[in-house]
Amino acid sequence: MSHPPGEPSKHWPPPEDRDRVHWHIERELREELLASTPDTREAVTRDVYNRLFEEVPWHRAHVTDAASEEAFEEGWFQQYGALTRPTDTLVDVGCGTGALIRRFAPAVRDCIGIDASDTMVKLADQERPANARFMVGSVLNPPLPPSSADFVVSRQVMEHLHPDDVPEHLAAVRKILRPGGRFLIETPSRLTGPWDISRGFTPVATGFHLKEYTNGELGAMLRDAGFRRVRGRAVPSRILTHLGRMKRHAYVPVAVKAIIERPLQAAPPSLRAKLAGPLAVREVMLIAERR
Repeated sequence: MSHPPGEPSKHWPPPEDRDRVHWHIERELREELLASTPDTREAVTRDVYNRLFEEVPWHRAHVTDAASEEAFEEGWFQQYGALTRPTDTLVDVGCGTGALIRRFAPAVRDCIGIDASDTMVKLADQERPANARFMVGSVLNPPLPPSSADFVVSRQVMEHLHPDDVPEHLAAVRKILRPGGRFLIETPSRLTGPWDISRGFTPVATGFHLKEYTNGELGAMLRDAGFRRVRGRAVPSRILTHLGRMKRHAYVPVAVKAIIERPLQAAPPSLRAKLAGPLAVREVMLIAERR
């Protein structure tokens, strides 16, 4: 891996210490996020993320392996690209460096990427597809007109939101979707977590994952927000990739996922980790439609 321009490696901690230093920084900034009020949340979120990327120059957002990133996005598209349509306006909420949009752009009419971090949007703009645009804005309440999107993606975002804000966020996504529009959510599962930088240091997330969810929990919240046909993947991702045209039908009602998760929540962590993958509940992956 190369170092970001202007960030000489001599200023970085030794490789064996980087995760611990990163964790301590995130843990302190996390407290600012949790202590923020609804009125200050957007400004505080933007501030702490910008500070994180400044204080952790070895963060993977800066240090990327282009080939690995491209391979990951290709795999993700092979799994979920079939859920999009050529006429879709796709919105990526929490777009990061724009990698998802770069892969999905050829399959849809146009794309919009939104991120709370100025740093991420600047990186995304460096390789912007012709039918895409990126903007700094609230992922909690995307700055788009009502009924302006057909397909919204929230990948590795939900866990970063203040828990008090999640119902408002789901309602805001529903508002920007056209009737019948689809909302695809991927977020780490609490059953197999923590999945932030605190993994290996604490038994629950204590970094920027302010809360990790289960399929059952998030499915109930989506229904409460006015979504219908809330479904989860019926098979592990490695199988979904090979289902061809059938992959868009390889989903089951989220209630089925919740039934699977209940006994796992009482199981030892080692057993949960072993069974969650084959039972397709290792992560939370849901697709829902606006009524």
